[in-house]
Amino acid sequence: MIGVVVFTHAQMGTALLDAVRMIIGPVAGAAAVAVRREAGVEELRQELAAALAEVGAAAHGAIIMTDMFGGSPANISTAFLEPGRIEVLTGVNLPMLLKFFSSRGNFPVPVLAANLRDHGRQGVVLASDLLPHGQA
Repeated sequence: MIGVVVFTHAQMGTALLDAVRMIIGPVAGAAAVAVRREAGVEELRQELAAALAEVGAAAHGAIIMTDMFGGSPANISTAFLEPGRIEVLTGVNLPMLLKFFSSRGNFPVPVLAANLRDHGRQGVVLASDLLPHGQA
């Protein structure tokens, strides 16, 4: 089972995983790591390594989802990138995470990561593009 680590600024990752659990129930192979003001890069690197071990990355692979490209979580995560086994995906959102849990058993890490990227993009919608004016 491919694991996921949601690595974000503050408690965003924890909140996203809480929302996933509220919608679909308990999930395995998932962890969150939060950037905190007082935490240094090496401490965060160690927390990410521990989270990857917790979700079984060594045995099954993992996807590290971060909040934004160029931020500390993404920059730290790239050191863990292992093509074919551990992927880093930025711009995490709830549709992306829900799709992860419903499809992680169906694809290898690289294909799953690409599918999640595409699904995450599709989850960003401007409602006024879809609804006729005044039908909010």
